[in-house]
Amino acid sequence: MKLTTISGVFVLILALFILLIISAGFLLTDMGSMISLFKDGNFIEAVVFGLKSSLAATLFSAVLGIPSGYYLARKKSMLSRIFDSLFDIPLIIPPLIVGVLLLTFFNISAVSRVIEVVFTFTGAVTAQFFISFPFTVKASKSAFEMVPPVYERIAMTLGASRFRSFYDTTFKLAFNGIMGGLILSWLRSLGEFGATLMVGGGIAGMTANIPINIYLNMTEGNFQKGLAASVLVVVFAFFCVLVLKMVFSRKVYNAEAE
Repeated sequence: MKLTTISGVFVLILALFILLIISAGFLLTDMGSMISLFKDGNFIEAVVFGLKSSLAATLFSAVLGIPSGYYLARKKSMLSRIFDSLFDIPLIIPPLIVGVLLLTFFNISAVSRVIEVVFTFTGAVTAQFFISFPFTVKASKSAFEMVPPVYERIAMTLGASRFRSFYDTTFKLAFNGIMGGLILSWLRSLGEFGATLMVGGGIAGMTANIPINIYLNMTEGNFQKGLAASVLVVVFAFFCVLVLKMVFSRKVYNAEAE
């Protein structure tokens, strides 16, 4: 028996495991509850809040994470390795602990005297950014590492400026990988629960995103609403994953073509 056939059995087991769990939600979802979601003001506000906060967090991830990824890809030193390890911390510690640490920081620092953070949109964005920015940094670092630095030097010898040589060679070649990281950061921000609940407060109609809205429905006994919202999130996540796979497939195709 071929090794690929044996490994295919394990793939099938994992696929069935996921499909069985997801299918239970689809089978038990009441269509009436699904329709009522779009008439529920709290759910609509949770969707809008989740989109706004996750996009804001992703914007900050792009502004700070992409240059950081470039630095880590090009600078191979003890300091860069320390930074790289430091950026792993938000991926390792539970989001609830992140929320506790953020609350502690804002309570003892002067930041709260300048701008109101706790139980606000700003607090939710801060929590989501802290949790999700490592995806952008890691993906950018990997994408930049795949582009030899000599490409930039060749472009500069042909008369291109430092920035132009970077943009026309390194950035364009690494673009798909960077976008993959940004999509992962956005999805992680959109689905963030623990830290957003702690810092944002999870106030219905104000600082509750979709996961918090589902949690509130479940705690209030609205099981069908919570289940219907969960199914919608699964469908949305599936299409996002498809887009993500298309981005990476295109990246591989372009690399092979070159």
